[in-house]
Amino acid sequence: MAGLTVEAPAKINLRLLVGPRRPDGYHPIRSLMIALDAPRDRVRVEAATERTVRCAGIEGPANLAWTALDELEREVGRPLPLRVEIDKGIPAQAGLGGGSSDAAAVLVGADRLLGLGLGPGRLERVAARVGSDVPFLVRGGAQWAEGRGEALTPARAPRFAALLTMPAAGLSTGAVYARFDQDPPPAAAAPGDPPSAMPALGEWLRNDLWPAARALAPALAEREAALRAAGAPAVLLCGSGACMAGIFPDRAAAEAAAGRLEAPGFRAVAVPLPPR
Repeated sequence: MAGLTVEAPAKINLRLLVGPRRPDGYHPIRSLMIALDAPRDRVRVEAATERTVRCAGIEGPANLAWTALDELEREVGRPLPLRVEIDKGIPAQAGLGGGSSDAAAVLVGADRLLGLGLGPGRLERVAARVGSDVPFLVRGGAQWAEGRGEALTPARAPRFAALLTMPAAGLSTGAVYARFDQDPPPAAAAPGDPPSAMPALGEWLRNDLWPAARALAPALAEREAALRAAGAPAVLLCGSGACMAGIFPDRAAAEAAAGRLEAPGFRAVAVPLPPR
């Protein structure tokens, strides 16, 4: 096999609970993560004589896909010269996991292309060394993620559709967490799985990074207001931002709101992907 293409989906955190910064610099989380049918990146992995990673705006070693190949080579104990081409559909610094999804797609694609036979469990362990969201994006579906994101437990995805929208500028994850550390810790959240559908689901949604992201980018409050004006029953910051998601009971309602949304910039309507 000379090469193959892997779809790299976006993700949404329907609930993101964040604890205080640990001595290792990470924040413990508990998050319900859902893989979405849109937007997606397309990751092409091909055999080559030397490694290259091409992606508009994030080339070579700066791309998390490069780190994924470093860790994969460390795992198997030999060089894996591959050419990686990433066609972006997921906006950068949106909180939708685009870079992590590309890294996960490279791990999955290289395993298949080269016949490494690592299997899902071993691939997820490699993924955990690459980035906090990468193990989930190797597994997909709906998962509760804990620790710094590497401890996954299968979950049930509730019924919803999301209207995703963001301004031109993204938000740095590091900057958002640094701002989070300046504020008092968030109130404890009631445990439990999400309600199966709206409107109860809308009341259950939570992202502890929202105050920090809003402080860094006050225009996000305008984006929230625009989504509510378009008819969104609930609005949620995606991950560390800057994408905002209007949460609806179904795709038809989300698509109707997309037609009413006056805010400019990227937008997409998404629903949960089924488990792999």
